[in-house]
Amino acid sequence: MRAAPPHEMVHEGTDASGMEEWRCPVCGRHFIVRWPPDYERLVLAEGDPEATHVGTKGEVGLSGIEVAPASDPGEDDWRRWLRDNGIDWDGPVD
Repeated sequence: MRAAPPHEMVHEGTDASGMEEWRCPVCGRHFIVRWPPDYERLVLAEGDPEATHVGTKGEVGLSGIEVAPASDPGEDDWRRWLRDNGIDWDGPVD
C-alpha cells in the first residue's frame, strides 16, 4: 500500500504577538500556532485528518535533487579517513 503524498502547508503570515497562520491549499486545513516556549494552537478548519501535513517558512526548499550511489572507497581511502580522524590503525580493512 502506497502512502498518499503529503500536503504542503502554506505560511499565511505572523502577527505582532508571534502567532502564525497556516493553511493547506489541498484539503483546507487551517490553524494558528505560537511555538514554544508559549505553545498554543487553534485549529480553525480540520481539513483531511488522515493526511500528513508538512511546511517550511522562509526560503528553505529542495528541488531537482539527484542521488547517485557512492563509490566504494578503497583501502587507502579508509586508512586516510582513519588517520584524518585521529585513529592510528595498521590492521587490515575488512
